[in-house]
Amino acid sequence: MKLSKGWEQAVYVLLMLNLLPEHCVMTSTALSDRLNVSDSYLKKIIKALVKEGLVNSTTGKHGGFSLSKPLNQITFYDIFLAIEGRDTIFASQQLLKPFLGENEGQKAEMCVVSHALNTIQHTLISTLSSITLDEVNQTIVTKYRLNDLNQWAITNSKTL
Repeated sequence: MKLSKGWEQAVYVLLMLNLLPEHCVMTSTALSDRLNVSDSYLKKIIKALVKEGLVNSTTGKHGGFSLSKPLNQITFYDIFLAIEGRDTIFASQQLLKPFLGENEGQKAEMCVVSHALNTIQHTLISTLSSITLDEVNQTIVTKYRLNDLNQWAITNSKTL
C-alpha cells in the first residue's frame, strides 16, 4: 500500500492552519507557496478536507480556510479517509477457489489471503486512529524553534 502525496500535504496543511489566530483564515495559495507544492493540486486536497469536516471554507474577498476542530480531535485515520477515500484498502478477487482447482475449490471458505489482508487492514486502521495531529504537533514544537513559521502564519492570515 502506498499513501498518496496528498496525504502528507494534508497533514501539513492542517498543522499550518492550527497556527492561525482566532477568527482568521488562510488562502490555498499561501499554503501551497509555503510547502512549495502545486496550488491546483493542493486545492483538491483542501476540498477533500473540507468535505470530511476537518477544514472550514470561507468564500468571498476575505475567504480562505481554517481548522474546523482542534488537532487533538483529528487522527491520521481521519486524514486517510479524507484523502484516500472510504473504500476498503483491499478488495478480494476471491482467487482461492481457482487457485485450488475445481475439486478442492468447492471446499474453500473465506480466502486465506483475504483474511490475512483484512487483519492487516484492521491493524492499519487501529494504528492510524491512535495517532492524533496534536501528538505530531507537540513533537514539532518540542524539537524545533518555530519563530519563522509563526511569523509566516500571522503575516499570511486574513481576518474574517
